[in-house]
Amino acid sequence: MRIIKKIAQLFIQPVIRKRIHRTSIYNWKDITLHLPPGIFHPAYFFSTQFLLQHLLKLDVAGKTFLELGAGNGLISISSAKRGALVISTDISAKVIDLLKENAISNNVKLTIIQSDLFDNIPEQIISFIAINPPYYPKTPRNEFEQAWYCGENFEYFEKLFHRLTKYHDGNSLVLMVLSEECDLKRIGSIASKNNYNLNLREKKRIYWEMNYIFEIRRA
Repeated sequence: MRIIKKIAQLFIQPVIRKRIHRTSIYNWKDITLHLPPGIFHPAYFFSTQFLLQHLLKLDVAGKTFLELGAGNGLISISSAKRGALVISTDISAKVIDLLKENAISNNVKLTIIQSDLFDNIPEQIISFIAINPPYYPKTPRNEFEQAWYCGENFEYFEKLFHRLTKYHDGNSLVLMVLSEECDLKRIGSIASKNNYNLNLREKKRIYWEMNYIFEIRRA
């Protein structure tokens, strides 16, 4: 498996990097997304599709739904089409403009907020929270890198778990998708420090990489 992974990184990843740096259109069922350069493309990054397929098993109709770091907007738009009351956020001004455009073109209503995690989100209890986080330990230098890097000392996760308590109760479902590429032990330690547990709900090997969906619960 390691050999396959190295081959994929050598030959496939350069192709993907080239494709995400040009404008494209992505279709999924009855959803059409306009994707400008630099936006995570759901056809090439497995985590979006994996988390989406898990969410499709859940009844979100009439429930509040928050997507932190919405990126291309596929999960937010899909949830809105299934009747959820969606709050869609991102730290990037470019992504916020894209979310507005894709919401209009797909005829759905999203509450769209530019926010660094919970900074600009009014405190409230939310039924579903979906998180597809950056997890490589490096300080991002620009908006594009914020989608990949969580800070040298995992500042993203420190802030996430510190603020999360204001937005959920015992009935809320908080889901986060991660992969074997990240430091699961370090992220779990930060969660534990803030009185949370990461409970595995699903795992799946997609091509060369194992992916996980965790439920974040209070310890």
